[in-house]
Amino acid sequence: MQDSFIQEERELLQQIGEGSQSAFTLVFNIYSKQVFDVAMLYLKDDLAAREVVQEVFLKIWLKREVLPEIKDFSDYLFILTRNHVFDGFKKQAVRMKAYEQLYHQQVAIVNDTDYRVKDREYAVIVEKAIAALPPERKKVYIARKEGFSNEEISNKFNISIHTVKKQMQIAVQTVRNFVRKSI
Repeated sequence: MQDSFIQEERELLQQIGEGSQSAFTLVFNIYSKQVFDVAMLYLKDDLAAREVVQEVFLKIWLKREVLPEIKDFSDYLFILTRNHVFDGFKKQAVRMKAYEQLYHQQVAIVNDTDYRVKDREYAVIVEKAIAALPPERKKVYIARKEGFSNEEISNKFNISIHTVKKQMQIAVQTVRNFVRKSI
């Protein structure tokens, strides 16, 4: 039974490698739930996980020539999905750092009184948002704002780097939502 499934899977991968859209659709229907579940494991966000499914399968289609060489497609999908999610975390961290740098540059450039008043109001809102975070998430968020790397935070609080990334992602999302609702 298992051998016939593996053989059928290899045939489908071979067909996709040759450009078969129907084989691709079949593989998508078989494995999209698995990719979704892996994405949800890391992201805990239905919409983001659905986007990951689309992006992973797009990547599979674009690199379909290598599919016949894959020994264990299920493992390949897991690794591809995990790496895609982690790349998203990295990009988000880079964006956050760039936004923070841009923010600090803008503060130095603008001397407008109205801006300063609004800036203080926003700072109070952000402080309230940070204060509302759960204690562990708040520690990670504050440590990141103080310039610690994920690895340094991981070592400092004796938690995994994945936990640091996930806590930071949730904290940023929570702070953003709080600020949006408060403005």
